[in-house]
Amino acid sequence: MTLFHFGNCVALSIGPHLLLYRSSGLSDYHTLWHLGKSVLAYIITQMCKMLILATFFPLNDNNSLQGDFLGEFMKSTIDLSDLLGLHLLMNRISGSGELKVLVSGLGWASSEFCMTKLLPLWFGARAIEFDWVHTRSSFDTNITLVLYLTIAALIWLRTRKDLQKIYIPVVFIMLILCCYRSYVLEIASHIFGLSSWSLLLFKAAYTCGLAVIALQMCVSLSKNTKTY
Repeated sequence: MTLFHFGNCVALSIGPHLLLYRSSGLSDYHTLWHLGKSVLAYIITQMCKMLILATFFPLNDNNSLQGDFLGEFMKSTIDLSDLLGLHLLMNRISGSGELKVLVSGLGWASSEFCMTKLLPLWFGARAIEFDWVHTRSSFDTNITLVLYLTIAALIWLRTRKDLQKIYIPVVFIMLILCCYRSYVLEIASHIFGLSSWSLLLFKAAYTCGLAVIALQMCVSLSKNTKTY
């Protein structure tokens, strides 16, 4: 039963990634090498983030509410380096903008799952006592996939020379909202007293809202390009 629960959690986590890889046509472009570069870029970026956190942001022993907010703010600020990592990665991928967004977003999200959530699932979901935390972690993996696809799309929009000037500040604001998502969630959980499942639903709504706006901007840009 424990191994069956582990298999269900892994399928729930990886299933959307595989469906996206197959249904989007990435398998037809032989993009495994590009996905491998995404994994390498993710590892290098996370190592740099850990080095910066350990050097410039020492661990705060204060467990107060202010200390929690400050810690989340510092972590979210360091998450801005993910933008640089994704930007450099997308510059290394040859092909259309859609291919760059899909490969970088999918590769980054898959790398995060393998590096941060696969081992906890292996040791936790196989435990004798059932715990919903692993199911929530699997749903959170899918939300993270949407987040990184959104970030990749926003980075691609910012690099477009035909992007209307009115959209440039919107793209910057959305990128900041994506990077500081954990900080926003920390504030929301304290203000509204969100529980684990309520916080997951709020995270999904927050991420999907940003994704819908980014998608609408991409569609609008594509229509304007076809018009010209």
